[in-house]
Amino acid sequence: MRPFWLAAGLVVALAGTLRGAQAETAEADVALVLAVDVSGSVDDRRFKLQREGIAAALESDDFVAVLAGGGNQTIEIAVVEWAEEQSVVVPWTIIRGRADLLAVTHRLRHAARSWLPVRTDPNGGIAAADRLFASQPLPAMRRIIDVSGDGRQNSGEMATARGRDDAIAHGTIINGLPITSGIEPDVDAWYRDNVIGGPGAFLIVADGYDAFADAFRKKLTLEVAGLAPGVAPAPRRPLAPS
Repeated sequence: MRPFWLAAGLVVALAGTLRGAQAETAEADVALVLAVDVSGSVDDRRFKLQREGIAAALESDDFVAVLAGGGNQTIEIAVVEWAEEQSVVVPWTIIRGRADLLAVTHRLRHAARSWLPVRTDPNGGIAAADRLFASQPLPAMRRIIDVSGDGRQNSGEMATARGRDDAIAHGTIINGLPITSGIEPDVDAWYRDNVIGGPGAFLIVADGYDAFADAFRKKLTLEVAGLAPGVAPAPRRPLAPS
């Protein structure tokens, strides 16, 4: 009889191990890439306001509550800075709670600025963000690119609207946070026509860089919760990494 009980014990232990493994590999509610403008119009003060605004939004009670309320209580996030070129500042990170969020915000606050270029290529930012989905660590119910910036495209080989359409064709939603300040106070209209797209895509406008943090927190919370007006229900099956 001992072999029988030993075998039974091994089966129970193995089942527990498998359940733990399944819990660790559950799909994410959202795979989110933050694509952030760091072109020449973004001086040191504006750059710091952007970085701190993003970090504060991720740490906010509103966002933590949205994370806890998701079906899988899991998201995955990456951060790309873009101008004439693009750089991944925070690689894909799986977030299941506040400790994971704090690891992301610590890295974001302490990472050096990518560069100090002059020109602006939102298409390059969208394309770089869209390529990241090929390496996302978990399948996700939704894929979102969150583009923020204060200017129209004035650099790059392909129009932003075409890059947006390519990303949408891959199953990605693109939301926008235009910053209406400086020499392009009507950049929100350009973002509406050229940047956002996909089911339920939306804009939240920041009226200058001092309003960035609050606008970003609102948009981040809405898009991860899927509560923005017109957002389509999440697909029944998660999207696997490309």
